[in-house]
Amino acid sequence: MGKQGLRYWEYKEHTADIKVVGYGNTIKRAFEALALGIMNIMYDVSKVELKEEKEFEFESEDIISTLYDFLTQILDIFYIDNFAIGDVKIKNLRRKEKKVNNKKIRVWYCRFKIKGEKYNPEKHGRGKEVKAITYNEMNVEKVKEGLWKAECVVDI
Repeated sequence: MGKQGLRYWEYKEHTADIKVVGYGNTIKRAFEALALGIMNIMYDVSKVELKEEKEFEFESEDIISTLYDFLTQILDIFYIDNFAIGDVKIKNLRRKEKKVNNKKIRVWYCRFKIKGEKYNPEKHGRGKEVKAITYNEMNVEKVKEGLWKAECVVDI
């Protein structure tokens, strides 16, 4: 189990893939813990220096899609930008109204920052390759007051 402040993650037994569960005192912290837990499968998150900062934002139709899109972007940042993420902070996660074809709809809006540096396997290590985020067993729930859980299965 990895811990970072009020966020932590754990790995659960799963057939051929890995189930990752992130916990936090808010839904945002649970998302962050899950993302760091997934990155920690591929390299040692604790060895990443927080040299660079990047910010991203997106919209999704529901909370599960938001989690999926968030994790997919995190994975893309690693593979496409060759960027090792050492920390992630969700700055804004909320429902908002939006006009589409003169019709008001409600979407989830997410803005997040990542900190890290260029990936270096000698420095950060090389773990298992996470090929994709899956919707399999993806869930977000409030476990109790002050504790949220976000979970998914990753394809390795």
